[in-house]
Amino acid sequence: MTSQAYKTMVGAFVLGGIGLFALGLVLLAGNRLFSNDLEYVLYFDGSVSGLSIGAPVVFRGVPMGSVTQISLVANSRDSNVTIPVHIRIDEKSIVRAGGRGISEAFQQEIVRRMVQRGLRARLQLQSLITGQYRIELDFHPDTPANFRSSTPDLEIPTIPSPIDTLQRTLAKLPLEQMVHSLDSILEDLAQALADGKLKEGIASFAGTFAEAQRMLKDSPLRNAADSALQQIDGAARAVRQELPGALVAFREAMTNMAQAAEQLRRVSGSAQDVLGRDSPAMNDLRRLLKESTAAARALRDLADLLERNPEALLKGRKGTR
Repeated sequence: MTSQAYKTMVGAFVLGGIGLFALGLVLLAGNRLFSNDLEYVLYFDGSVSGLSIGAPVVFRGVPMGSVTQISLVANSRDSNVTIPVHIRIDEKSIVRAGGRGISEAFQQEIVRRMVQRGLRARLQLQSLITGQYRIELDFHPDTPANFRSSTPDLEIPTIPSPIDTLQRTLAKLPLEQMVHSLDSILEDLAQALADGKLKEGIASFAGTFAEAQRMLKDSPLRNAADSALQQIDGAARAVRQELPGALVAFREAMTNMAQAAEQLRRVSGSAQDVLGRDSPAMNDLRRLLKESTAAARALRDLADLLERNPEALLKGRKGTR
């Protein structure tokens, strides 16, 4: 083999290796090399059982990305173990209001502001059949933002899932004591049934109730109450029949009384010049005129009330006791 042919073969081999390496990067990385997808880390306190790589990340049901990595990190200083979950948010999931795309830096700024407003991540059951979980993003402004990574701008705080909260609540309940109390109640109930005391008590209560019904049915108080109600109803009917004519006469009397009051007012004007403005007789006349006017007004109000509600003669005004 000549020197020139050897160099050509080596060059082709090198170029082929470079091509295979580039092809492997493209196949393994996919579109990651040419995208502006955002990478964030989440730290969950509870178990992440059911969460797998590739699980969806949603915001109020809208797909935003997926889980890319789940790892276990042990701290040698305090023997603490954390489970960081890495997610990727698709660059196309966050766009401007006009539909245009935005840069990676602007996407990070948007997510950072959303975190300040209360954006939190939590596990959500995706399927009851498979038990698979997904990550849900939503706003929970009343929850604290606890950051654990050295780069808070690339971390989204987490909150417990509803299932975790329920499990913690159940763990605090004295279940053993509650079961013991329930068992004691069931034993007492079984003993009462065995002794026949419960059946006797029920029969005694039924008899007492029947006797009370019989006494109320035959009681003279019931007859007296029925008679009183009938008398009241008859009186109300009589009032309804006689009241219209009485109101007409009543209004005529009020008209005459108003005319008399007007004449009395005129007389008081003339008497003022004769008796004097501050004389005792003039003061008595003014008081008489004021009382007459008030009485006429009260009678007019009473007539209006009886015309609107004739039962007021029997029941009184509403709201009065």
